[in-house]
Amino acid sequence: MNCNAPLVNRRIMRLHAENAAFVVSQLRLGQDGPNFRLVEIFDLESRLGGHLDALAMARDTGLELAHETLAIAAGFGEVFTAFHLGLHARPDLALSALAPPEVLLWGQVAALGLAAAWCAPDRMAARMRNWITGHDPMATRIALEVCGLRRVDPKGHLKPLLSHRDPRVAARAMQLAGELGRADLAPELARLAETADPALRVHAARAAALLGDRRASPAILATLITPATPPAEARMVAELLPLILDDRAARAAIARLMSDRQTERWGILATGALGAGDTLDWLLRQMSEPVLSRIAGAAFCTITGARLSAGSLELDTFPDDPDDPLVAACPQESFIEAKLYWPDPEKLAHWLAPNRARFVSGTRHLLGLPAWTIQPPIEAIAAYQLDQRALALELATRAPDAPLPNWRGPVHAQPRGFTRRW
Repeated sequence: MNCNAPLVNRRIMRLHAENAAFVVSQLRLGQDGPNFRLVEIFDLESRLGGHLDALAMARDTGLELAHETLAIAAGFGEVFTAFHLGLHARPDLALSALAPPEVLLWGQVAALGLAAAWCAPDRMAARMRNWITGHDPMATRIALEVCGLRRVDPKGHLKPLLSHRDPRVAARAMQLAGELGRADLAPELARLAETADPALRVHAARAAALLGDRRASPAILATLITPATPPAEARMVAELLPLILDDRAARAAIARLMSDRQTERWGILATGALGAGDTLDWLLRQMSEPVLSRIAGAAFCTITGARLSAGSLELDTFPDDPDDPLVAACPQESFIEAKLYWPDPEKLAHWLAPNRARFVSGTRHLLGLPAWTIQPPIEAIAAYQLDQRALALELATRAPDAPLPNWRGPVHAQPRGFTRRW
């Protein structure tokens, strides 16, 4: 008998499994949240680590309870927890030996990748080599997800995966090339942006644009946001377009988006990325439309650096949420919309009056600064995750051969505050 073996309380372990699923779901959403700071992300990561450590110490019981939780609701958090514990409990390489079919869901492959990324590198090294070169497309897709989350370059393995037979693998390989600053792959991605399957063109064009292609990719991206575009892809394109198009072309792309009620949200988002002072009055007018009010307020703040809450610039009484099928269909957009403040156009107009001279015509502005003046570290300029995302893209488009700063990377405490390895 091992007197040092932990005593397992199933009721407590079940709470750990349920809480791990909840916390990782909040962490995933908060990493792109408009009001999440590094301290909130650090808190969520610390809580998640504690729950996972307790479950891992419980060994088979922890894994069993994670699967029981999964049987009740197979959401992002439940899949993450069950797969992470499977990776801890079993030494196997093959996915089918690590987890049952109810865990290995293509619809939750991002959760599987994050679960693997949360494992120690020595636990994953052999698996990563096997998965990145193997014949199981889900295993390869998970390996690419880990590389993206931890900014690990698979080097020569990446280029062949851009043309993988499974479009889900090819799409993630394209994204990873852009995230890693693999400028050597820009010509191939630019070619794929023009010739690949329509579902892959957005990923190829975005990656090529991040890697410095200004010939064809920006024009292709400008046509790819339609009412049918998944919200996550539409957001990725809208926030990048004004950084890679000239001013005239960017304004034309925004006008096209604003001409359709189903793409207006992305037109407002792109206006914030455009950073032009002459759009501020127009954004104030958009705030009178309930469906667009909060995203227009966020765009105004992206340009000016105004803070609705800190400056008491929000409405005194918040209206009921309007019906917006686009937002309702996407958990991330629903989360962002719910966390944004309701702007008060009159208060913002009064704020703008004495500050207007700061926003010089012909200069892009980001968080109240001329965009060209912004330099790392990102956390010294942007306190919130969604703002850090904007700064990461700004810096990446200036240095195509450098990795995209990882605003979703792990947060670390330091003597004065928090930071992350960008």
